[in-house]
Amino acid sequence: MKNNNIEAPKTSPKISFHNEPRLSEHEADKNKNEKRVNLIPFVKDFISNHERFKGKEVNITFALKGNSSLVCIVETPEGKLVLKIRLGVTGTSGDVKFFKVWEEAGVKVPHILEDGKINGHQYTLMEYVDAKPLNEVYKKGEMVEKEIYVELGKILRAMHMPKAEGFGRCVDGKAEFSRFEDWLNSPGIQKKIKYVEEHKLLGEEHGSLELAIKILTEHVNKEKRSSYCHEDFGTANIFATNPLTVFDPNPRFNNRYIDLGRSVMRTIYNDSGLTRAKDQLIRGYFNGEPYDERVLQASILLNAYMKFDYAHKIGRLKQIDCIRKYLTETKYLLEK
Repeated sequence: MKNNNIEAPKTSPKISFHNEPRLSEHEADKNKNEKRVNLIPFVKDFISNHERFKGKEVNITFALKGNSSLVCIVETPEGKLVLKIRLGVTGTSGDVKFFKVWEEAGVKVPHILEDGKINGHQYTLMEYVDAKPLNEVYKKGEMVEKEIYVELGKILRAMHMPKAEGFGRCVDGKAEFSRFEDWLNSPGIQKKIKYVEEHKLLGEEHGSLELAIKILTEHVNKEKRSSYCHEDFGTANIFATNPLTVFDPNPRFNNRYIDLGRSVMRTIYNDSGLTRAKDQLIRGYFNGEPYDERVLQASILLNAYMKFDYAHKIGRLKQIDCIRKYLTETKYLLEK
């Protein structure tokens, strides 16, 4: 007997690209630009062969954000999703692992539907959050008046609460290094420090790097605890939802003071030296608990060394000056 209920085979999706990836004008980003362009055909292949999109009209828009990724907004009649593809091909990105840990800690993050590899590049397919990041919704002074930075400090503290092991990138689900010293001495970190020293972007007047490393190493070895770190935590990577939604991490395992110091440094860097913003972030993080100012200052200095090579290459001289001014004024915290 003939079965009239057999479904017709699903057809390939009708795919439309609405723009091209935003490419950087800086020479330092030439390699990333090439990787973004080279990934476009693989995005089309992924959508074409994915069961979720069979027989549907699919509109793809490349997002303007994403320094280390190609980010695509994928729209179908059912709604929007985000496809994020890491530009690097080493190991795994850690997004899925870190988002799961943070979600379990009570932090709102985009829900990830699946992850895998596209031509060797780690991808995540996740929900689309229909909101703008904080830095596009509020002026800097507004965020201080509303004490949004206090809330950011509380969120970052919650993200650091789950215990982790090791240091560095997430490679196949685990930390790249087992010892803090090995992370510090890795070629990537040392290359950044060497660049800053050769271009005389920082000096003893901003604090002794040797002393900072000594302080941090002693603290980390004493605390013997790592956290799941965002490494790019700031107003540009937090959606203005209720509650706030954290996104676009650069997942790293490290001591919490390293990630907090980077966030403090990033706040000063991006917010034109707005001291009250930095103070609110720290206040929210520690919530009245005593903390080690020397360790935090050492972390801010080390993070400046790790940030300045790229910032200098793309001409962020005003931001560099904000950090240098801050480090000069607070050098005493390192030496007390």
